Parts: sequence; structure tokens; C-alpha cells
Amino acid sequence: MSVQESPEGDCALDRGDVRIAPQYLGICGSDLHVLAGGHPFAQPPTVPGHEVCAIVTEVGPGAEGIAVGDHAVIDPIMACGHCRACRSGRPNLCEPPNVAGFRAPGFARTSHVVPARNVHIAPKDVAWTDLAFTEPATCARHSAGRMPEDCRDDILVIGAGTIGLSIVRALRIMGAGKLTVIEPDPAKRAFAGRLGADRCVAPGELRSETFSGVFDVVAAQTTLNEACTRVIAGGTVVVMGVPNGPREIPLPSMQRFERTLTSSGMYQPGDFDDAIEWIRSGAFRPGDLVTDVFDLDDAARAYERAKEPDSIKVLIHIAD
Repeated sequence: MSVQESPEGDCALDRGDVRIAPQYLGICGSDLHVLAGGHPFAQPPTVPGHEVCAIVTEVGPGAEGIAVGDHAVIDPIMACGHCRACRSGRPNLCEPPNVAGFRAPGFARTSHVVPARNVHIAPKDVAWTDLAFTEPATCARHSAGRMPEDCRDDILVIGAGTIGLSIVRALRIMGAGKLTVIEPDPAKRAFAGRLGADRCVAPGELRSETFSGVFDVVAAQTTLNEACTRVIAGGTVVVMGVPNGPREIPLPSMQRFERTLTSSGMYQPGDFDDAIEWIRSGAFRPGDLVTDVFDLDDAARAYERAKEPDSIKVLIHIAD
């Protein structure tokens, strides 16, 4: 059986496969980009969904350390497991990127088959709606880790959507210094302050300040320009946003003053384990970031709600 097919029948599992019953599905901005035809690596029609928490319902031969009834978060990267990136422990760099909800069928279904290596067991006392936020927290954990430690003393985060807010919290958990956020929406600026930002401003309010590190969580041409001109000589810009096309960079000043421009692409397996522990311990509290929960029958309305600017994280309750 191919994991890409992910049938819902009762046929026997292949070696190393696990069948899951998704419980809650999170809607990501990248899901909306796919459905609108604006994502660089996926186009409709496809089964959406890559943020999921689930119950294990069946375990195939060779899937060790996993039991029926386990609560789990599923890594959506369906990596090949044998290329150079996979062998080096970086399955997020496996090419072509075969990710659930993009080039592979997504988790917006009541049953799905995944490789055992993609299953991250979670404590059963963690609320499902909190566990459903693990994937965004994992993105933030990986992205924050892409910023060198010597650039974390004075950081600017551009964009306080779901991932930007999560990066603010991740940076605070990881011991970053001063955190400044640029965000046009006043409610999201307030959220950023509650999650650990020291200062939250609207676009255009900063004067001539520069920062040791900058996260661009929008990846528009204007935000990339600001990120590259706001970072100090020798500082680092991490691009976490997903661009909808090519971007230009101010290369002369980047090159001359050894400003580093890097990126963050999804996550690695250990990032999931860290994020699960953050949520279990209460260091990362997703509750305030979940703005809406819809039943499966209202899934279409959930996707419409996720497009609204005041939504942060919309969940769909998949299970009965």
C-alpha cells in the first residue's frame, strides 16, 4: 500500500505503516494559498490539511513504539527516507517536497495511513485543541532555531499572523532578548505582547532602528526590503513567509556588510518533540490563538472564516 494513496478501507497495512483517525485539523494560510491556486508547490484539486492531531487506530508490522489508542501529532512531510537530505536528518529538504495537503493527499479525512516515522506520540492529558496547534508551534521552533544565538539579543519579527505569533513565543521560550513586532492589526499586536513581545508597532512606525536579527513572516517585496535594511551589519534575516513569486534583495549592502539572508522550511522531527513538550509543560499555551472550532459538517464555513483578517487559528473537529 502506498502512503500517498491513504485509503480509508480495512486492507492490511504495509510494513512500517500506521493508520490514524484525525481528531482536529488546523487550517493554515498555505492551505488557503493552495485552494486559491497561489502556492508555489501545489495546485488544486487536492485533499487539504497538514496540521493534525489524531488517535492511532491500527499499527502495521515493524511500527515499533506505537500502540493502538495512542494520541499523536503527525509530521506531514512524506519524505523518501533515503536521499542525502533524509540520511542527514533533514527530511524537510527532501526533493521534490512531498507534503500532505500539497503534493500528497492531506489529512482532511476521517482515516489516513502514514509512515510510523511521521507519528509523534503525545501525552493523553493534553487537550486535543491544544495538541492541534503543535504543527504551527513546530514551525516556530524550527524557524527560531535558524537564527544564530549571537543574533538573538535584539530581534524584529515582521508579521504577527499565526506563525509570527508562534515565533514570538518560541523566541521567548528559547531565551531571546528584546523582541519587537511589526503588525498592522491592533488585536494581533496585542496578542504578540501577551506572548512575550516587548514592543509592537504598526507598519511605518519604526524610525531608523536596526536589529541583530529579523524574521520576515510575510515574504512580500516590501517586508523583505524592510528586513534587509533593518538588520545590522553582520546580522541575520530569516525568511519564514511563503512568497507567491520571485523577490529582489538589496544585494550590495547585504554583501558588503556580511548580512546573512537565510530561510526556514517547515521543520525536522526533533522540532515536533520540542513543541509537544512546550505545550505539555504550559510554556506554549495555544488556547488564545485558537479563534474558532468548526464541526466537520461546517468545513466550508471554516475555510471562509480562516480567510478573515481577525482569525488566527481555525480548527475543524474531524471525529464524531
